[in-house]
Amino acid sequence: MKIHQLHNTRRFNRAAGFTLIEVSLVIALLLGLIAVVFLGLGAYRKGADQAKCRMQLATIQKAVRSYANYNNLAVGDAVPAAAPGSYMEALPPCPSDGSLPTVTGTVPAIGSAFATCAVVGPPTHALVAGTIADW
Repeated sequence: MKIHQLHNTRRFNRAAGFTLIEVSLVIALLLGLIAVVFLGLGAYRKGADQAKCRMQLATIQKAVRSYANYNNLAVGDAVPAAAPGSYMEALPPCPSDGSLPTVTGTVPAIGSAFATCAVVGPPTHALVAGTIADW
């Protein structure tokens, strides 16, 4: 009986564990999942940068409108450059590439944007015409 028990113990020890192919397969699957996660994070970051840039453009637009109303400026009147005491102390840079938005320098008509972002590639940072119709 002792020989039989010893034989079963040895067989059990030999059967336990993973082969090199199984370990390699698990590592390959994990690397594939990690690659998918990194691709998703890149797309998420681009979308977040786009949303932040559009939010900054909207803030600039609101600041110019407030400045124009406070100073009784009409459409087409000159707006001073962003500086302390103006509509903004400084223009915020685009989170994607750090470039400053381009401004028209005049009070815009309702439905047109005062500032635009230099980023044109996908995704675009331009404000959608439907969202600025009442600006």
